[in-house]
Amino acid sequence: MKNMPGSSSSMSILGSGNAAAAASDSVTVDNSSLDWMYVHDDGVRRRAPPSWTFPSCNMQELYIQWHCGDYQNRISPMKLFSNADVSFLGKRARMNLGEVKRLCKVIDEEAQRKGKTILSTTMNVNQALECFKAGVSGFSNFQTTTPKGRDRDIMRLKWSSMAKYANEGKREDDIAIAAKTASEFVPDPNDMIPDNWWYQHDDGVKRRVPSSWKFPLLGLTEMYIYWHCGDAAQKISPMKLMQTRDLPPDMKRAKTNLSEVRSVMVLVDQEATRQGLEIKSIMTPLEALDRVRVGYPGLGIIAKTPDGRDRDILSMKWSSCVRFKGGRVPSPKKQKQETTTGETSAEPMEVAEAELEETSADV
Repeated sequence: MKNMPGSSSSMSILGSGNAAAAASDSVTVDNSSLDWMYVHDDGVRRRAPPSWTFPSCNMQELYIQWHCGDYQNRISPMKLFSNADVSFLGKRARMNLGEVKRLCKVIDEEAQRKGKTILSTTMNVNQALECFKAGVSGFSNFQTTTPKGRDRDIMRLKWSSMAKYANEGKREDDIAIAAKTASEFVPDPNDMIPDNWWYQHDDGVKRRVPSSWKFPLLGLTEMYIYWHCGDAAQKISPMKLMQTRDLPPDMKRAKTNLSEVRSVMVLVDQEATRQGLEIKSIMTPLEALDRVRVGYPGLGIIAKTPDGRDRDILSMKWSSCVRFKGGRVPSPKKQKQETTTGETSAEPMEVAEAELEETSADV
C-alpha cells in the first residue's frame, strides 16, 4: 500500500481550494469504497490498513477525508470508522476519532442550517468542499486570537489544534452559563452587605464564622432571615455569602448542611420572584420576612400532617423543610419525630415582627 493518508503524498486529491475541486473531476467516487476492509495481524478486519495513521492535516483536508475517504489509496470515508477500526493505533485512537467526529459534526450542522445536504454515503470532493465552506462558520465560539493577540488562520491550523481551541471555547461558554445561573441569587459584589466580619482560626485561615460557631438549627422564617441578613448582634455575615471554606473544618456535615439550606432558600427566592417580589442583594429582616411569607409555597411541602393537622411551614426547622420539600412524605419514624418536636405548632408572628423591628436598624 503506497501513499497512505497522513503523508504529504497521500493528500494529492485532498488539497485545498481549487486544486481539490479540480482533482475531484478526475476521480470517480462511488459507494464501493464503503466495503474496503483490511485484515490485521490479530485477525480483525478493519477499514484502515495496518500502515494507516491518523491524518496530520488541516480541517478542510480532514473534512474531505471524513466524507470522501481516499479513493486512490482505497480508504473508506472516516465517518464510517468505528472504534474497532482504529483500536490498533494505541490508547488515544478512540479519543482522536471522537474529536474528529465532533469537529465535523459542527461543520455538518451549520452547513445543513444553510441548506446544504449532508449525504450519509460517500460524497465527492466538490460536494464536501461546498458543505465545508458553508459550515466552517459553525466555529463561532472559536478562539480567533492567540494569547499574544495575533490572529489565528483557521484554514491553516491542523485539526488537532482546532480540537484543542474548540474545547477551550466550549469551556468558556460553560463557565459563562454557570456564572449567569449562579448570579440569579448570588448578590452582586458591588451591591451587597459589607463583608467585614472575619475570624482567624487555629489553622491560620480566616473564615466568616468564629471557631465556636455552630450551624444554626432555626425555623424556616428565622433561617431565611439569617440567610439574607446575617446576625448583626453576633457579627455574622449573611449565610448566602458563605462558602464551604468558611465553615469550621472539624464540623460534621457542615458542607451538606450548607448545601441543603441553599436548596431550600433558592426555592423560596424563586417563588417570591414569581409572585413579583424582588430578591435584593441587601435586605432588612422585615423585607426578608415579607419574601419568605410569600415564597414558602415554592417548597411544595404538604400543608397537612398524616394525622390531618395543619402544618405551620414557616415555623418548621429548615432541616424538616429539606425532608418534606417537593411533597415528600417522611418515614413513620420521621412523622413521629415531627409530632414530638412540636414543629407543627404555630408561633405568634406578631411577636416575631416586633422583635425584627427592634433589630432591623442594627443590620
